[in-house]
Amino acid sequence: MKMLTNKISATLFVMLMVSAQAFSQGWVSSPLVTNSTLVKKSMELQDRGISLRSRSIMDTLILDSSGFFDDFSYEGPYPDSNKWINNYVFVNRTLGIAPPTLGVATFDGVDEGGYPYDFTAGMYTSGRADTLTSKPIDLYYPGDTSVYFSFYYQAQGRGNFPDPLDSLILEFKAPVTGAWHHVWAKRGLSAATADSTWDLIMIHITDAEFLQKGFQFRFTNWATLSGNGDHWNIDYVYLKKGRGYTDTLFTDLAIVYDTPSLLKDYYAVPWQQYDTSMMKSRYDITIRNNNNVNSFGSFNYRIFDQNGVQVDTTYSGGNFNYSPFATSGYSTYPNFAKPLINYKIPALTGKSEYTFESYIGGFPNSRGINDTVRHKQIFDNYYAYDDGSAEISFGLAGFLHAQIAEKFTLRVSDTLRCIDIYFNPQWTDASQYTFKLKVWANSGGAPGSLIYANPTLDIPEYAHGGHDQFTRYYLDAPVYLNGGTTFFIGFDQNTSQPINIGVDVNTDSQDNLYYNTNGSWQHPPVSGSLMMHPVLGTAAAAVGINENLVNNQTFTLYPNPSNDRLFIGSDKAYSAVSYTVTDLVGKTVLINSVPLNEAIDVSSLSNGVYFMRLNNGNTISTQKFIISR
Repeated sequence: MKMLTNKISATLFVMLMVSAQAFSQGWVSSPLVTNSTLVKKSMELQDRGISLRSRSIMDTLILDSSGFFDDFSYEGPYPDSNKWINNYVFVNRTLGIAPPTLGVATFDGVDEGGYPYDFTAGMYTSGRADTLTSKPIDLYYPGDTSVYFSFYYQAQGRGNFPDPLDSLILEFKAPVTGAWHHVWAKRGLSAATADSTWDLIMIHITDAEFLQKGFQFRFTNWATLSGNGDHWNIDYVYLKKGRGYTDTLFTDLAIVYDTPSLLKDYYAVPWQQYDTSMMKSRYDITIRNNNNVNSFGSFNYRIFDQNGVQVDTTYSGGNFNYSPFATSGYSTYPNFAKPLINYKIPALTGKSEYTFESYIGGFPNSRGINDTVRHKQIFDNYYAYDDGSAEISFGLAGFLHAQIAEKFTLRVSDTLRCIDIYFNPQWTDASQYTFKLKVWANSGGAPGSLIYANPTLDIPEYAHGGHDQFTRYYLDAPVYLNGGTTFFIGFDQNTSQPINIGVDVNTDSQDNLYYNTNGSWQHPPVSGSLMMHPVLGTAAAAVGINENLVNNQTFTLYPNPSNDRLFIGSDKAYSAVSYTVTDLVGKTVLINSVPLNEAIDVSSLSNGVYFMRLNNGNTISTQKFIISR
């Protein structure tokens, strides 16, 4: 076997990367512990009685003229079961910087359910973590010298950089002996990187032990097993007969990133606050020609309402001859790269959703899935700067009563009811920390006088339901705000330890984010969008995102707090209920089923806050309970 390494740097892509740095005091940036997307998906499958492992069917793949190829441009979050036999890696469109095409497969320290492989592992230890294994492949080409395997990889991306003890490994399986052979590996980094470099690895397969029916390959990473860090991204995995040593190009005109928000200043706004002036006049679309010759293509988009009815006339950017990315970078042709938005979503009368579909075509394209992206513009009851996915987290350390605040502006008068926060689980027990919700008035663009302070303290909770795992915190009393008001939401932490909040690094609201550790408000030193949302509207509209805090549930738990036994109460007749108990960071501590009239033994649980997810086959409910002795 021979290997070719080709470093490809996207020199036109500039971004301030947020590294996993820990400052002794002040603003702290750190990696995540769980993956909320995988947690939510695995729970959905569990509730439907679908096993994550049921996708692994060991049939042998026959290589056709296009070979084995995966660019991970599909939605995910798990790998394509037609090609891969396990689900450990995270298929996503947010952690790769300037990938060859839309989507990457990310290796980290959490399992297919989104939780750490080992909660007890040290923060700076390293062990075998994610594995991505191909299905068996018929590679019986004895004596053939034209079989090549290639892939691109990137360390860190928009996540956390892999440390020197970490690594990404490639192995090949010899079908006759069943043995796995080490083929290639890359160690982690001594420091965080801030570029968009991808490396191409090309491997010439000539060994007879691999040129057999039943050949397999697998990627494995070594990482810290107690958290969602030490990231590696791979893309464009390609195995084919009839390639040459320099066959590193693809007839592929591809979209690279998802469509951004159609709104100028926010990712989402409440429907009653929306106005047509909030829409952008143009939006950004990133297109890349992965060949070494010009490719003639077209660009279009169209908009659909929530009923699937197209509401605009299909936009056509005409035709254009795309230059190769390797020589000219991304396309800058305005009709394609920054198309006009000719349709304005009209004034709304209720919660609404519009789908914005962008697509390229009109050229010979060997791939296909990466030529279309869809963005859902949601108008609900909350403001958001972030896209709903966290790549890292922020917190404030070293100062008792440090404060954090985020700025929003109302178009019309409204009522602030609650605040949604995505807290990132930490290695320490978050239940020992408390904070107080606050709302501030505007003073020269920064937080000013206090409008509201919650009379009671809250604790960071890690939601096991709701939209993207946010926890909903209700204000003790609603706050009425006049139209045109700029206000700030946030909290005062009753600890000097950092209370980590998820951060989306794909959007940047740094100018709207403030923190205060010494009596003065200032912007954070790094870019990103804090995952904290003000929820507005009527009392009825504020109910429903977080199952943990809604009172009108089918099931109840009592006594709560408890010391050794819990009973399930219901106003309906059920013979038995399945339950799963998790702690604050999502680790499963109990799982079983029980008749409604029998007690659940919780005597083995330590003092603290827990969540019980109840399922009777038709109804699912998540309830919080406390163990106190």
